[in-house]
Amino acid sequence: LVSNYGIDPEITSYVNKLNFYVFPILNPDGYVFSRTSNDSLVRQWRKNRAPSNCSGYMPYRERICCYGVDLNRNYDFEFNQSNIRFNNPCNDEYQGPFPFSEPETRAVRDYLLGEELRDNVDLLISFHTHGEMIILPYNHKRNSYPGDYHDLQQLAQKASEKIREDGSTDYQIGTAADMVGPATGGASDWIKNNTSIKYVYVIELPPDLSTSFAFQMKPHWLYPTFTELWRGLKVFINEIIQWREL
Repeated sequence: LVSNYGIDPEITSYVNKLNFYVFPILNPDGYVFSRTSNDSLVRQWRKNRAPSNCSGYMPYRERICCYGVDLNRNYDFEFNQSNIRFNNPCNDEYQGPFPFSEPETRAVRDYLLGEELRDNVDLLISFHTHGEMIILPYNHKRNSYPGDYHDLQQLAQKASEKIREDGSTDYQIGTAADMVGPATGGASDWIKNNTSIKYVYVIELPPDLSTSFAFQMKPHWLYPTFTELWRGLKVFINEIIQWREL
């Protein structure tokens, strides 16, 4: 979008017709911490760096102090105080003491609901590693879908078909709850339920879930992954242009 603007007619048209907002990272403190050591527990760090909470527990141990909140469990959508896994500060998926307890999630909420973006966004895609899935709302329980789920599913299917047309990655499509199990307090669920954004997705990049330690994408995976992904992203972009008659 940046380097090929004015060179590639298709990209030039995209930028002229649409506004793109790119957030490279939404957990800056966790990201910085994850790069302070090659130890797997540090490199695989998932949460932010919220101050130590000493109500954690493990088998036969209580009142353990642990840092951080899983930001993708901290949104105010079906926030689940009764889920033992999400309520343990020593778990990677600790949801925090209450919805939007963290400055990072509040920043996302406030920006999406602010004057600049409110009612002005049609498509939101959050990229994660890993699993080879295009995830649709809702994910707090199985068999729970927004009213326009078919529209989201149909567009995701078109994008997936475009990605794999030359034998590339075959992305599964559905809710995470249906494919791998429920999770509450997710960003995409809150966004779909509380904003006017119609098309809301999480794309879990390759490799598939059978690969160990794949949250750290290998350097040699980067180019082929994003080359094939760009074909799918253009399907999403073209749909918005057609939908808005731009």
